[in-house]
Amino acid sequence: MCYTDLVPMSPLQRLYRTKLTLLAVILTALGVLLLVLGQHDDLVIVAPWLAWLPLSELGSTLFGSGLIVVAFQYIDERDAEERANERLRKVLKEEAPAIRDAVIDGFAFAPDALVDVASPETLDRVVRNTLAIQLGDQALAHDLYSDLRHQVTASTERRQDMRVTVNLAPWPKGPASGEGSMFVATIRREYRVTLTEATRRFACTSDPDEYRESLLDPTNAEAWYFEPVAGIDAASPDAFELLQFTVDGRPRSTRRSKRSGGQSFTVTLDVEPGSPREVEITYTYRVLVQQHGHLLYLDFGAPCKGIDVDFSYGGCGIRHVNVLDFIAGSQPTRVSRSPADASPPTVSVRYDGWVFPKSGVAFSWVLEREFGSLR
Repeated sequence: MCYTDLVPMSPLQRLYRTKLTLLAVILTALGVLLLVLGQHDDLVIVAPWLAWLPLSELGSTLFGSGLIVVAFQYIDERDAEERANERLRKVLKEEAPAIRDAVIDGFAFAPDALVDVASPETLDRVVRNTLAIQLGDQALAHDLYSDLRHQVTASTERRQDMRVTVNLAPWPKGPASGEGSMFVATIRREYRVTLTEATRRFACTSDPDEYRESLLDPTNAEAWYFEPVAGIDAASPDAFELLQFTVDGRPRSTRRSKRSGGQSFTVTLDVEPGSPREVEITYTYRVLVQQHGHLLYLDFGAPCKGIDVDFSYGGCGIRHVNVLDFIAGSQPTRVSRSPADASPPTVSVRYDGWVFPKSGVAFSWVLEREFGSLR
């Protein structure tokens, strides 16, 4: 039995074998034909020029060549296959480092090519292993990558250059001090983003569990918790109000929904989700903050590259404001304050890197009247 009968042949091998077989058949047939013609002397009378041709010798040569081709095909085929494999192994062994480096460099400089040759699970393993090599700790690399991947993929947007302005002022409808004394904070946010959702929701609730769930909803632009105090809860228009929402400077209408212990505002956008066009989102809302709570916290619900926050508190009777930035990053957060005689007094926070969900900035204040009572 022939070696190639045991191993499936490729189309190229079958074509090569067919050519050899056809050549052997043609040579053998021509050889037999010439041998037969050489035995007929009558042909010399019909075609005298054939007398000058050694038909028998030519026939024997062609017939023998055909048999040799057949014998060579079946005898040498296995050795030829082994020689070809040996040459291939030698080439691969010599060129393996160059091929490996070329593949790695290709993936490093053309990461899109990885998508065509590797599954998402394989890509995750590549990232984890690469990070483990860089950090020298497999467990740390696994946890870091898993946590970062979850934070980023759970968000549907990537925001750019967010600017936030906060103007704090006394609330004229409540007492100046004591229980029920409030500040009203007017907050304006603007940023660039490629939209993935057709709506934006703003929610205010007095239920802590509902508030935590709202923070995880990607359609919520803002989620606000308001503790019921002095007869006011989260459903009150004074507790939370969306004043304006624009897309590329064009105002969008809002719809308010009220329920027991909470309210929400819904904005329908006029930009098709998934469109590659980047838009500028700007919105302004107003919230009540308890004076004796001493804290205003601003969170960032989606990954954002670059933030700029200005906090103004003129006329509020605040002696000093502390800034607590909950931003984990390699770059330092820059905090600056306006001069003492500037009006209104302002605290600014800048960060140029990426800010991820669950990050935020808190402003904590000390009231003048509280400081005076300690003397």
